[in-house]
Amino acid sequence: AKALPRVTMEASLKQQSEWSRAVVFDEAGTVLAKTAEIPTGEISAMTTAFNDKDTTFGNGLNVCGKNFEVHRFYEDQGLIYGRTHAVNPQDGEGICLARVKKGTTGANNFALITYDFPILSAKAVPDLQAWTKEWITNQ
Repeated sequence: AKALPRVTMEASLKQQSEWSRAVVFDEAGTVLAKTAEIPTGEISAMTTAFNDKDTTFGNGLNVCGKNFEVHRFYEDQGLIYGRTHAVNPQDGEGICLARVKKGTTGANNFALITYDFPILSAKAVPDLQAWTKEWITNQ
């Protein structure tokens, strides 16, 4: 039997059709896998998003020049999520930033996703947690 080709982290990210953008990066802001181009400055700002809850709530998270309001901040679970401000909720875009320790090194890695209606945080956040468990925690 021929061994199946190993799926890469980036290929796996691209299979997540409900995520409009996804990027995985380390504490230094080095991109490890991505499905979209996100400016380096925005990625580097996200490496410090968990440092100060008030600042992160106040500033929100920025992706490709779009500001996302932060609605939830769970430092112990390594989760920050929210949405763009939209008059009609169906026009809003969701965001989730997860901080996860890499199994082999214990170093923090981050995974950021954005998602469009009808996908909501109730689906996107657990899906991202399952993905990071497989691709970061267990690696």
